[in-house]
Amino acid sequence: MLTAEKLKKYAREELGIDAIGIASIDRFANAPEYMHPQSIMPECKSVIIFTRRILRGCYRGIEQGTHWPSYQVFAYAGLTKLVHQANYRLGRFIEDHGFEAVPAPPAATLKESGPRGPVPEGGKYPRNINISLRIAAVMAGLGEMGWSKVFLSHDFGPRQRLGCILTDAELEPDPIRIGEICDQCKLCVRDCPGEAINKDKAVEFDAGGKKWKCNDLNLGRCKLTHFGLNRTTSPHFVKSFPGVYLPIKEQGITWVEGWNFGHALFSALPTYKAFSAYPIAICGARGCIISCMDHLEKRKRIKNIFHTPFRNAPPWKLPEKPQQFHEDHHGFVYDPENPDANKNGGVQSNWY
Repeated sequence: MLTAEKLKKYAREELGIDAIGIASIDRFANAPEYMHPQSIMPECKSVIIFTRRILRGCYRGIEQGTHWPSYQVFAYAGLTKLVHQANYRLGRFIEDHGFEAVPAPPAATLKESGPRGPVPEGGKYPRNINISLRIAAVMAGLGEMGWSKVFLSHDFGPRQRLGCILTDAELEPDPIRIGEICDQCKLCVRDCPGEAINKDKAVEFDAGGKKWKCNDLNLGRCKLTHFGLNRTTSPHFVKSFPGVYLPIKEQGITWVEGWNFGHALFSALPTYKAFSAYPIAICGARGCIISCMDHLEKRKRIKNIFHTPFRNAPPWKLPEKPQQFHEDHHGFVYDPENPDANKNGGVQSNWY
């Protein structure tokens, strides 16, 4: 017999999962069709969410402006692989008890482009169903969404990746717990390099009989900064495009535009090209994760506390405006690493 207790014991002891929670399907009653678990699995009765922590030290290299792979390669690609492995083994465990398990990994948020493809007959919803793992994690009792819209757990604050399995097994759900972690300090607003987090304007969620508010996030600014097109937090972009001025707060770009724009440039930036098979959090989530994490640790609002604080000084920042303009180089080659090429403002020849 499969019980919630038996499933959780296996997940923790055999799979090394940090936390696991269960939401009953009735908690998704208000979810739109394109985010509803039963649009994927009509017989779904329980939504299982689990977490694997991101090592705090993975943020250290970006915080110091020295080393990006520990976050990009290890905490994104590497940890996502571990989540998928746990998803598979947990699904096998559920199947061994005679129930079906549907892995529901995170996917790109493409709500604004709508479901692509023809509408099928019989009242079926078109493809591109995408469950919000953050909302599902709240409804599974694992934590809450902070003002930034990042999911916060009671153990690690914003520092985890989420896994999800849908099943037709009717398992005992966990109580929803909100209002215990985020204290609305809004340091995420202050420290977001893309100025994407709204200080005052909010959106309200109503799920599982609980209501909560998060900021009305500017997804376009967030994506541009996340993809490393913000000069203030991306030395990679500045090195390859030293003369480009792209003030993020003046952009009216949408999430999809930011996604497409970023991917169009990745092949021109060696670092991004190497990372482009995975999410490109070049900004290191400076406001929504790092500042939030540091604040929650210092206020002891989460369980995983360290002997030393993560941040003791303001984070580094690069100039938003280019340091070389047309009147300095006249459109000729500018090479910041070659002193000879930078004489006369970067002009290699006076014949122009």
